[in-house]
Amino acid sequence: MVEREIAHRIFAKELNDSSSTIHSTIDEAINSDGHTPNYLLTPVGTMVNRVFIVGVITEVDNVGNDTDTWKARIVDPSGAFTIYAGQYQPQAAIFLSSVETPAFVSVVGKVRVYKPDSGSPVISLRPEEIHLADDDMRNCWVIDTAELTLDRVDAFSKILSLCEGDPNSCNCLENAVIPSNLSEGICLAIEHYGTDVGYLNELRSAVKKCIVSIDLASSVDGEKDIDVVVMELLEELDDGKGVEYMSLLSVAKSRNMSEKAVDSAVRSLLSKGQCYEPKVGIIRPIS
Repeated sequence: MVEREIAHRIFAKELNDSSSTIHSTIDEAINSDGHTPNYLLTPVGTMVNRVFIVGVITEVDNVGNDTDTWKARIVDPSGAFTIYAGQYQPQAAIFLSSVETPAFVSVVGKVRVYKPDSGSPVISLRPEEIHLADDDMRNCWVIDTAELTLDRVDAFSKILSLCEGDPNSCNCLENAVIPSNLSEGICLAIEHYGTDVGYLNELRSAVKKCIVSIDLASSVDGEKDIDVVVMELLEELDDGKGVEYMSLLSVAKSRNMSEKAVDSAVRSLLSKGQCYEPKVGIIRPIS
């Protein structure tokens, strides 16, 4: 029986920053009865075939012409994933046809890369499994994914340090204590993307924002955090279609909340996936 590829926990930013694919060789295909996968190579050297993600599904559209093909947008604190499901993903297609947005969902899916004649590659997922989730599951996923991403970034940083000034990049790794699967992907990323310290710092910053985004704890003095207060106000005012931003500000002002603080809280809640904009000027809480 063919062993399934690991489902990587990966943030949308790292996945969407990717463009290079690694194809199986003919010999590999022959030796494995044709079941060798192709991989998407990320800028930090993760070779991805399958992923496990948890986020908020905010949009679903039927984009099929003659068949029911569904497209959905799932957001995490770093960005958004695009998923497609059709006749070859019947369970996922049925799920997407009936799910009410917004909702927390978990997805195990395969990565697909479409390379148009001009323009950047389009990265999407084909779901093998999709289920409803909750905010606790999403928060755990963010923490786990952050730790794994930072581990990869740290390994990459170590290789850059070891190979500094080496024109042949990864020839210096023979005696390095780094797993071969990591070093191989990292060397390929250096070759394909030219990943440098600047990008690693950018990804570290994105990961830290993801971690901060799930912290809705109360402030030190015991008063409710402004994000929590604004979220409760959104839920109070929402009639099922969202809340007009100007109406939110008006009510908040009547309760002695500053416009600047409310605006900052709304931006924070949007980045955390606690609310979203179905259209400009309308804020809808995710409960």
